[in-house]
Formats: sequence, structure tokens, C-alpha cells
Amino acid sequence: MKKRIQTLKLQITHCILSHEIEAKSMLHHTLLPLFIVWIVLPTCMSCSDDDTLDFQSSEDALKVYQTYLGSLKDMKTSNTAIFCKEANKWRATSDTVFHYLMRDSVFLKDNNCAERFTAIHDSIRFEFLRLTETWRYSYEDVLKIKEQTSVFHDDKELQGAVNEAQPFFLKLDSIPLLESDKASILRNYRKLLKDTKLKGINTKSDMLDFIGKEDIMFRSFLAHLYDMDKEPLADITQETESICRNIFIAAKEGKIKARDAMVYMSMRTVRRLLQNSTACISDINHQQMKSKAQGNAYLWMIIQPFISIDQFSIATLTPQERSQFNYVISQLPKSTKFAKTFDIDQRALNYLLPQQLLKMYVLTL
Repeated sequence: MKKRIQTLKLQITHCILSHEIEAKSMLHHTLLPLFIVWIVLPTCMSCSDDDTLDFQSSEDALKVYQTYLGSLKDMKTSNTAIFCKEANKWRATSDTVFHYLMRDSVFLKDNNCAERFTAIHDSIRFEFLRLTETWRYSYEDVLKIKEQTSVFHDDKELQGAVNEAQPFFLKLDSIPLLESDKASILRNYRKLLKDTKLKGINTKSDMLDFIGKEDIMFRSFLAHLYDMDKEPLADITQETESICRNIFIAAKEGKIKARDAMVYMSMRTVRRLLQNSTACISDINHQQMKSKAQGNAYLWMIIQPFISIDQFSIATLTPQERSQFNYVISQLPKSTKFAKTFDIDQRALNYLLPQQLLKMYVLTL
């Protein structure tokens, strides 16, 4: 039985990776690399002076970190509450030790010290990977862990900014889709991107105008998603990413407030990921996939929110989007086509796939 479980884990990992490649080649433009957000992050955050830096020496700091590693090694089981508590404790301990060593310029003076810190840090990550296998985590558990371990969890300033932006996105839901065929939608989509690039985005108003118009195009595109499997979409991907990059450059240059660029673009991306996921769920449960590649791409896009929504973005979820995420969570265990595509037992998939998603999250910590 143990050998069978290990085989299933390898199958899931292989399928996740292959689905990612195939989905990117088919519909990559539905995603925005969230790393762009961090271009402007330093202008919106500052290091806290409240860290408890009361170590007597670098050796003392490393011993504290080593002791925490030892406590994790002694843990034989876990659950969602324990995982969240320990992950937050890890971040606090790591930050405190790291800031102390950086303040004392130890990393610059002592290579051995830096190597020891890295070795302990990697060992702690390994223990968290082990803990993912000590409980049958569900898709809901994965989302809760990501929410409760985000460094932006309970950030009142961020939540205030999200509340300010929320009416803009709610209003988009009332705008009807374009009643056009696939060819017309793609033509209009490309025209919007071309015109936006020519005009440029230099103000918040420009940014919101683009997000609003793009939202109509994207939702209209999703209405024809099933028939887009063989369409060449690389140009739409490139143009979209170029425009998004220009928005963050404008923020970096002070033309748009950094906070506005971060919050609105993050909410835009989260919105698109969840819209894409729910559209795929509807299609994959009601349509016969035309090919294995299309099925793989759909499956990848369904689970994409669990992977691509990072610590900042997850803190920008609106109640409506959280409800949409709950819908995705409720549908995943029901999809027999999911299990068929992975070619593994349905019940095993319902806890092994969340386990792999949680492992992927741990690797980002």
C-alpha cells in the first residue's frame, strides 16, 4: 500500500508539471506573473523595528534557530491549526535571526555563519514538507493555510485599500459580455491591447480604464474558451504582459501611486484566475475534451488559483472571490474527469493533490 501511495504522488507531481507546460502553451495569457508586483513593493513597505533582537551573539542566534528546528523534528502529526501556528512561528523566528545577523554584518564577514543559517533554514523547510504528509489536508485546508500564514494577514492598511477598490470591480460584474463570435472577440481583444500600448498608461485613470475594458474582453473570451484550444494566442500573452509591466514601471516612476498599482493589479489578477478556473470547471464537467492536451490545460487552470495567488494577492480576496474560491474547492472532489485524467483513484486524488499543492506552497516560504 505504501508503495502504491508513493507511486500516486509521483504521478500527481508529474501530471502537475506536464499540465503546467501544456496550459501555458495553450492559454498562458490568462495569467499574470505576480512577481511584477514586487517591483513596487519596497516603496510601500518598510522593515519593522519591533523585532526582538536580544541575542548575545551570532552563535546565540543560530542556536535559537537550531532549537526551533529540533522542535519541528519532534512533531509526529499536524493539522491545519498547528501548521498555521508553526509556519507563522517559523517566519517570526527566521526574520528575527536573519535581521540580527544582517545588522551585525555577520553574513558579510563569516561565510560559515551564512552557510549554517541556510542549512538550518532548508532543514526546517524539509520538516514542513514532512508535516504535509501527517494529515489528510483538503483543498479548503490549503486555502486556509495560505490565508492565515500570509505576511499580509490582518493588514488593516491593505484591507482598507481593498475595500476602496472593491466597488470598481463589483461594477464590472454588471457589464454584459460582447455578443460576438470567437473571431470577432479575438480581433477586438487584439485591438484593445494595441490601442492601449499606443496610448500608454500614465495615470490611475488610464489603469482603471484598461482594467475595465480588458475585463469585458476576458470574460467574453472565456465564454468561447472551449473553442480556443488551437488558436495562436502568444501575441495576446505578450501584449498583455507588456502593458502590465508598463503599469508597474509607471508606479515605480511615481506616475501612479504604488499602493494603487499593487492593489488594483493584484485584484485584477485574482479575479481573472478565479474566472478562468470556474469557466474550466463548467466546461470540463459538461463538455467532452477534444484532446488530452486540452484536458490537461483545463485541469491545470482549475488548480492554478491555489498556486499562483501569492501571499499578497490572497490578502486582497473580496468576499465574492472567496465565495468563488469555495465553489472551486467544492467542485474539485466531485470531478470524475479529474481522476480519469490523472489516472488514479478518485479518493486518493482528493487528499494527495491537496498535499502536493501544500508542498508547493511550502517551497515558496
